[in-house]
Amino acid sequence: MILRKKIVRQDAGQSSTPDKMQKRLTFSSRYYFLLLLCALFFQTPARDKGKSGKLDECQNYVLIQGSSNINRFEFINLNPNLSDPQNNSPQNKLSQNIRIPVRDFSGPNKLMLNDFYKMLNADQFPFIKIKVEAYNAAEFDEESGSTLLDTRITIAGKTRDYIIPCEVIYCEHAGTILKGNLEVELSAFDIDPPKKILGTVKVDNEVFITFAFSYL
Repeated sequence: MILRKKIVRQDAGQSSTPDKMQKRLTFSSRYYFLLLLCALFFQTPARDKGKSGKLDECQNYVLIQGSSNINRFEFINLNPNLSDPQNNSPQNKLSQNIRIPVRDFSGPNKLMLNDFYKMLNADQFPFIKIKVEAYNAAEFDEESGSTLLDTRITIAGKTRDYIIPCEVIYCEHAGTILKGNLEVELSAFDIDPPKKILGTVKVDNEVFITFAFSYL
């Protein structure tokens, strides 16, 4: 009887090791399958950062590009609201104000788009605001059409100032177009980069903004 009990205990001990290994393998398989599923579901053919791809360079747009630990993504708005230049600064500098409706951005899928709206708190702050020096107040290189513009950007209710490299082009039907791009950190606007699927998908803190506006 004693020998028999020892054999039973030994068999039980031996069988527990494969069970643990199988559970670990099952968990690992599920984890990597989940990551693969996320990559496939959220994947979008994003352009290289700072590149507008096949966008018409004579149209108004705002392109926001970012990445996570598994992929890249982008959201585009073709409906920015432009205002006439205004004198609303202590230095009496003319500036042009642009308001970009957050919910007019389009994205690769509805789920990502809803996360984007939530990240920017679109219900409370429905517009991204950009204020740049007006054309008559800016100084441009005559040959290249390039300049550095004092720019004020407001996202999710937080405002930050930047100096942005820009260029001006002339389009026959659209007139003068201002083009520029910059990299910003979400944390600069008190935005926490979101995490999805139990933290397995993490959005990077840096996003790249490319824009083109009719320059008045």
